[in-house]
Amino acid sequence: MASPALLSLTGVSKSFGANKVLKGVSLSVQPGEVLCLVGENGAGKSTLMHIIAGTFSGNSGEIMLDGASYRPDSPKAARERGVALALQETSILPDLTAAENVFFGSEPRNRLGFIDQGALHRAAAALFFDLGFALQPDRLGGSLSAAERQMVEIAKAARLDPKLLILDEPTASLSAHEANLVLAVMRRLTVRGGAVIFISHRLDEVVAAGDRAVVLKDGVLTLDAVRGDFDRDALVRAMVGRTLTDIFPARPAVVETNPIRFRVEDGQAKGLKPISFFVRAGGVLGFAGLEGQGQRPLARALSGITAFKSGTVSLDGQSLALSSPAAAIGAGMASIPDDRKHEGLALDLPIKMNMSLFALSRQTQWGVLPLRAEREFAEAARERFMIRSTDIDQNVGQLSGGNQQKVVFPRWLANTPKVLVLYEPTKGVDVGAKTEIYKLVGELTDQGVSVILISADMLELIGLCDRINVLYEGAIVGGLGHSEFAKEEIMRLAAGPVGEGALHVLA
Repeated sequence: MASPALLSLTGVSKSFGANKVLKGVSLSVQPGEVLCLVGENGAGKSTLMHIIAGTFSGNSGEIMLDGASYRPDSPKAARERGVALALQETSILPDLTAAENVFFGSEPRNRLGFIDQGALHRAAAALFFDLGFALQPDRLGGSLSAAERQMVEIAKAARLDPKLLILDEPTASLSAHEANLVLAVMRRLTVRGGAVIFISHRLDEVVAAGDRAVVLKDGVLTLDAVRGDFDRDALVRAMVGRTLTDIFPARPAVVETNPIRFRVEDGQAKGLKPISFFVRAGGVLGFAGLEGQGQRPLARALSGITAFKSGTVSLDGQSLALSSPAAAIGAGMASIPDDRKHEGLALDLPIKMNMSLFALSRQTQWGVLPLRAEREFAEAARERFMIRSTDIDQNVGQLSGGNQQKVVFPRWLANTPKVLVLYEPTKGVDVGAKTEIYKLVGELTDQGVSVILISADMLELIGLCDRINVLYEGAIVGGLGHSEFAKEEIMRLAAGPVGEGALHVLA
């Protein structure tokens, strides 16, 4: 006899105005189970999770938790029933420490009622150790990387030892090693009888971690399968209604006769040791490595946010001072940041304004942007990137995380850059949108654009790049040509050099 479900949903529907997001969804979660929830951006995954977590209510349907009716009217009410949610878009307070963020609102206090900082940091250190996270409790939230903020968000939910832990894209910012730590946390919770709902666009993780997988498409459940009855292809078919046999575009090999477009020689910046590399016109140069090995400092230096302190940078053979983002853009350098929420978008502005930013700057007349040109550009870009929204006047902050990521790309479609720096460009983006982004990369390189791709997704690096450099402790410790690409070799280099010193490899 099957054990009763920990959580069951029957006919749950939700609409926002005329937009029907969920259409009679029914599913269950068993004790000790990892249920993977998959779907394209805008399919209804986050809406469903917010209903379960008490952020808002469904319009119809029934939810049962532990055999009793469950209608939480707030996240606090959900937590009191043993349901905790860790979001992809973190809510870390920058002026509080990691420990204070994790225990915010329930800090240990001394006899006088003041926060006991010693007890607080000891509790946080013990929690981080138990989760396997290499985090210092006294680090300020504002100093944490995107991956570290995600770890704090997971720790906030996991410390409650919930019956049901909902993880919404928790590994999108994480390296393969850190993602494995999250999967281990999930498994430990299920061994103790709890359950996990795991949302991820990384289909390999879904296949590896899921006891069961369910797929949402346009608010409707299109697949509910147990382990062994689903694979990547089955998930993709249920998500997009077709098989994606070739995600990455076929690209001609970049020959050595192509001119060198961009070069860095002995470039050193905060968080980076002197590194040297170059990328040819039409080439794609990748940078791999475990989290925190210099990827973010490199991306910031290449975009002009933090200038190289020494070394030389050249573009088309001419010396270039990347002294500011404006200088980089003016020289023909474009950048897509990993942290769209804080660095890539104006969340309170509509889609059309976020898209037209930079893209139509040359079409201004007396400092005024032609509204018709802006609308036509935004409508075409919305259709091309399959951005799910009510219209182009909707504020970007109201979109799902993946759809927000898609809004960043059209900025660079009107004014083709010479060099495009992509830092985790498909983080939190569904497989259909990834294919469109990869196609765009292929189109740009066909036009001679050079691409520098910094990514934790090894399949992405292997599928797009002509060469991959591996970072370790701010230095390039190895470089692989296309014929040498292999996950195992990339991971061997990412673990650090065997001997003393690092190799400075020219790409």
